[in-house]
Amino acid sequence: MESADLALYVIKLIAGGLTAFTAVLLWSKTRDGSWMAMLGAIVINYAGIVYDLLSEFKIIGSDRIMIGGLPLTSLFFAVVPSCLFMTGMILMLIRKLR
Repeated sequence: MESADLALYVIKLIAGGLTAFTAVLLWSKTRDGSWMAMLGAIVINYAGIVYDLLSEFKIIGSDRIMIGGLPLTSLFFAVVPSCLFMTGMILMLIRKLR
């Protein structure tokens, strides 16, 4: 791994960690479903960054379960945060339109 790649991972970990930390703090203060979905997306997105780093350093082996030629965990961390963000925004729109 090049030093530029390592620096990018460190920046992602620090920024993502601060974002996930503040998301967890906000999570304990809100009971709104739309916010819960968005905060869940932030936390899962950070878990995906950590997973990518651990798999890059070969600490975690590659996934054995493949779907369409893609590892299941990589697919999960790519799709689920976006789905949760969409769900949160749709719930906000529904609430505003009522």
